[in-house]
Amino acid sequence: MSNSFVISGLVEKRAELSGLITDLEERTHQARADMAHIDAALKLFDPDSVPQNIRPKAPAAARSGFFANGEISRRCREAVRRANGDPISAEDIVRWTMSEKGLDPEDAKIRYNMIKRFLGALHRLQMSGAIGKIGHGLGARWTRRP
Repeated sequence: MSNSFVISGLVEKRAELSGLITDLEERTHQARADMAHIDAALKLFDPDSVPQNIRPKAPAAARSGFFANGEISRRCREAVRRANGDPISAEDIVRWTMSEKGLDPEDAKIRYNMIKRFLGALHRLQMSGAIGKIGHGLGARWTRRP
């Protein structure tokens, strides 16, 4: 019985996945029922509507447990201000933020996730005219508007 640890581990993992599938199936069933009610309500208010033609919308990304609402944008603006007109990269902003929050800036997994979130905030700030962008892709640098 030298395989007992392997077998018990596999049994445990299978039970976990089976439970996950059961939960997802129940949630899918409930979501389909909710959608049927919404379709019926749409038909009441607009008999000519075709709910099946409404394109699906991707679910919102999960919020990060590290930041409060609006904190990422605020930190981006603050980092650009602190750079005193010098261009700054998203990675530099993230490393500074991780250090301030007591996180290890060398943790590549967390840093990569944060860089994606910070780039989104930086792009939104650029589109609103709050900051400027120099370059493209991951090599882009961010600065105050001239």
